[in-house]
Amino acid sequence: MLAFLMIQMEWHKEERNPEAAAARQKYYRPLPIEEGVNLSGEGIFVVRHRCFQRGIDILTDWDASDRLDRELRMEGAGRAFTGSEEHRHRGAGQRVKSIQKSKGSFYSADRVDIPCIAVEEEPDGGFRIRWHDDGQGMPRRRGGNEEMYRKGARLAGQLNVRNETAFILKPGEAGVLKYNYRCTSWDGQWYRCYYVYAVSTDRLTRECFLRDYDYEYHQLADLF
Repeated sequence: MLAFLMIQMEWHKEERNPEAAAARQKYYRPLPIEEGVNLSGEGIFVVRHRCFQRGIDILTDWDASDRLDRELRMEGAGRAFTGSEEHRHRGAGQRVKSIQKSKGSFYSADRVDIPCIAVEEEPDGGFRIRWHDDGQGMPRRRGGNEEMYRKGARLAGQLNVRNETAFILKPGEAGVLKYNYRCTSWDGQWYRCYYVYAVSTDRLTRECFLRDYDYEYHQLADLF
């Protein structure tokens, strides 16, 4: 069985300083799987943990969901539902389901949906973990497309794109991928970094990510 823990961090230009960077580092560490998450299933197990930094404060998507739920309960205490409030509560219910799914769910190899990551099962029971530039920001990583001449491959024929094997995990092995991007939108410049922990294990446990890692793959650019 293969398990992923994806930690995604976002921050803005104002947080490009040593103090804010030190605060971010604390959130890149691997986490245990939360109690109540179902560990029985088939396919690849994925945990997604998204973090957003404002100053030295960091809010996770799980924290944000809990805060919004508390605000909705306080606003609605002792009041009858209106159409607008019913719509908000329905949206809150959908958000809670999404958050619960991000805390741990099973997917097929072609539905893992972690940015820049692709998975192939090896004949000996191992997993080939590929990294590819998906064009989401800057800098663009170019060249080295292993699937260039592989008929039917997702990136076949694309000459100038980085697409390579990060590592191959045999049963019992683990690896971590670290990569980042600089992005620009109408409200300014912002940054995104991923730490993706991958573990090949015969039995999924809540502590499976809390271990030593055999491989590290880096695509960490200097984000000026």
